[in-house]
Amino acid sequence: MHWKEKDIIFLKENYPKRIPLSDLSKKLNKSIRAISHKAAREGLSRKGFRFNLSKEPRKVIEKRYYEKNKDKIYLRKKNRIDSRREKLQNLLGGKCKICGYSKCSRALDFHHNSGKKEGNISQFITDFSIQKSLKEIKKCILLCANCHRELHNQGA
Repeated sequence: MHWKEKDIIFLKENYPKRIPLSDLSKKLNKSIRAISHKAAREGLSRKGFRFNLSKEPRKVIEKRYYEKNKDKIYLRKKNRIDSRREKLQNLLGGKCKICGYSKCSRALDFHHNSGKKEGNISQFITDFSIQKSLKEIKKCILLCANCHRELHNQGA
């Protein structure tokens, strides 16, 4: 949200006073959240209100958040990767192209059979968008781990 210079001056003069934020919001035509955010960026505080004036870098704040919530973050990422892998496997039939194995989705591999390989499918699933993953999946067939190893061993 863009702030005009006169709005910033008005905020600097009136924010420290005990004027309700709803009144400031009406006068500045900005949301209360936007006003609070801008005040924090400008280093303003309100008397009688506890407010953190530290200007810690974003990386420090994010690192602290990660340290507190790393188990949750890990589980979310793992679930996202698993669901994406399952969707992509289902697009290719959900079973081994050679033997028809479909008991365990973790035992199914993507095998590049045609076209120029841009990268490993596992990397595409974890690090790239679903569109890029789909583009790379079109060059693959789905094989169980045994058939995949046998196919690669035939070429050796």
